Amino acid sequence: MRLIVCVKAVPDPGIPVGAGPGDPAWDPASWIWDLNPPDGAALTVAARLRGTEGTVTAVSLGAHAPQALRRALAWGADRAILLADKGGEDLDIVTTARILAAAAGRLGFDAILCGHAAIDGQGESLPAVLAGFLECPLVSPVVEAWREADVLVARTRLPHGRRALLQPRLPAMLAVEGTPPRVDATLPVHLQALTAPLDMWDVSSLGLGAVAPQVSRLDLGPPRPRPKKIFTPDSRLSAAERLRQLMTGGRVEKKTELFTGTPAQAAEHILGALRREGSIA
Repeated sequence: MRLIVCVKAVPDPGIPVGAGPGDPAWDPASWIWDLNPPDGAALTVAARLRGTEGTVTAVSLGAHAPQALRRALAWGADRAILLADKGGEDLDIVTTARILAAAAGRLGFDAILCGHAAIDGQGESLPAVLAGFLECPLVSPVVEAWREADVLVARTRLPHGRRALLQPRLPAMLAVEGTPPRVDATLPVHLQALTAPLDMWDVSSLGLGAVAPQVSRLDLGPPRPRPKKIFTPDSRLSAAERLRQLMTGGRVEKKTELFTGTPAQAAEHILGALRREGSIA
């Protein structure tokens, strides 16, 4: 089975990147780039579908694509193709899918896989747009896939915890959900992937003509602040006490009580105070 996995490089989620261009911590030059986790899950599924005679080819584009492709090689890809384009960082989803579809058409495939979303932008539309360009069925979100003789069977997630078994007509597009398993490749395999050759294809050689983004980003700002919880007075209090709490911003004065006596007397006093507060019956 000829399998293609589209992968993307994203900032390492464990490294703070700031809220946006106006944030002092926003410094893309200092970011650590890694493979998009859902794409890693797609690689895991592809490795299981490959069998003994199949091939898995990882494809990516963008300035940081080599990091993602080398991670893909370490996780079992047989070949890695870097689609070189000067404007790769500014391409929108439609143009990116158009380029990937042209590369997939040149390679030939039985199934093409990718993660259901990218964690840097949570864009989930790429698989659908790519399937549209390739004119092949889309199965999403896939949680598991396997081969039965010459057919492909995929298990997908449905609302309310339900699962469905689907058998798509090949060639097909699978959008895989989840993260790769915790068991990573060994150090020698990673070192070998660091020096493995990457096949470079110029986007201009794919016969697409001029490649330009269809959508341009005008601004990228910080996330909307989370709304504060509105204080609500306890309905068991008197109207005057509730009004006082609202007028003071919900602040409640702490009450302290000092009692001296024997341990047995102190215990009885504490129990009485808890009963008066309604904490115990």
